[in-house]
Amino acid sequence: MNYLYLHGFASSPQSYKAQYMQRKFAELGLTLDVPDLNLNDFTTVTLSEQLAYLDRTYLHNQEPSLVIGSSLGGFLAVQLAARNPFVQQLILFAPAFGFSQRIAQNLGAENISKWQESGLREFYHYGLKRNLNLQFQFFVDAQQYSEDNLTRSLPILIFHGIHDQVVPAALSQEFANQRSQIILKLLDDDHALGKDLESAWQDIQSFIMFP
Repeated sequence: MNYLYLHGFASSPQSYKAQYMQRKFAELGLTLDVPDLNLNDFTTVTLSEQLAYLDRTYLHNQEPSLVIGSSLGGFLAVQLAARNPFVQQLILFAPAFGFSQRIAQNLGAENISKWQESGLREFYHYGLKRNLNLQFQFFVDAQQYSEDNLTRSLPILIFHGIHDQVVPAALSQEFANQRSQIILKLLDDDHALGKDLESAWQDIQSFIMFP
């Protein structure tokens, strides 16, 4: 079984949850791969490029895979499962469902138009702790992806904070209500889901059939 962790938007493999999960897997003698989804240049990255990179680098050997994803990483994990039957389990932390719609809603029509006109917009990069430009093509490309692309059934464990103001927990509830084999854990937490990772890890151990 391959184990893969996907960090969130404008984040990095050094994020707290990524490092925590990698350490917990290592304690079990397992390797949890945590790729850098910035792909060497955050400014020009797109979801399509991220998915292609993950396919060719981590899912090319046709081995069963468990994919863990946080926020945008959770959304990407769902896209991987939609296109690759060897993704057999998902664990999602506050998955960024309705991703392009959330961007449009959060920025507003005027800012989207300005982004399109200039071709670039600054976003705060949490991994590098500074503002970086991101091309408008990122938004254009993201619009082709939806959680609705996942039409097959597979075991999915979702953690979502009821105080999440970035991605409403209702989106995970709607996703779970429309599918089987989903365990949804609604937590007294926000989007970061950093209050009680130890309890989440206990749930993860129960969910995963470790070798």
